Amino acid sequence: MRRDLILYFVLAAVAGTILVLMLNHGGTIAGLSEDNFAQLASLAILGVGIGALLVMSMRFRLGELLRNILIWSGVFAVVISLYAFRAEFSAFKNRVLAVLMPGSVVALGETDGGRRRFMATRSADGHFYLNGKIDGKPTSFIVDTGASVVAMDSAMADSLGIDTAKLHFTNEVMTANGVAKAAPVRLHSVTIGGITRHGVQGAVTEGVGLGTVLLGMSFLGTLTSYDFRRDRLVLTD
Repeated sequence: MRRDLILYFVLAAVAGTILVLMLNHGGTIAGLSEDNFAQLASLAILGVGIGALLVMSMRFRLGELLRNILIWSGVFAVVISLYAFRAEFSAFKNRVLAVLMPGSVVALGETDGGRRRFMATRSADGHFYLNGKIDGKPTSFIVDTGASVVAMDSAMADSLGIDTAKLHFTNEVMTANGVAKAAPVRLHSVTIGGITRHGVQGAVTEGVGLGTVLLGMSFLGTLTSYDFRRDRLVLTD
């Protein structure tokens, strides 16, 4: 009975580790990075398993011991695979999150040249909506390669703390809906996924807009690349 409890504990620990890694979205876990957490959890589970195997070897007959060795070998294989393929597992987790959580911008790892890549999936209406930040404030973006700058309407600008009363709508910007009167602004920072750009050129347009921010070329043009691959958008820092 005690043997089974130990086995159940280790299996639960393995499942719990996988679940925590699946639910974590680009942050730390107990103050550790995903890789460090996976390594520590794997070593801890292995340590418990080895200790339990030594205890059982002193209490069970040879046949039972061989059976236990086979069971624990399978458990060890799962734990070792979790650690050995942590990068592939993390990439798979991120792809699943990108599909299940529209607007999510998830990490895909790095290119051979060490450049970071991030991915988002296309919405049902055919657009790419991205969750990000402007000047540290959460913002919803829609990718618009036809927009020359990061553009928003006055209501959105107000919500981001931009003093629209001091703006002068003397410029024109190109958007997906054509040319619009706009006031130029300089955004302190724009963040998409793990990519941040400072001093990004932006514009506040007159009238009622889409209720979102157009992610235009003043941000996209700073990237190494942005690739549309069917229902996916891959951004390379």
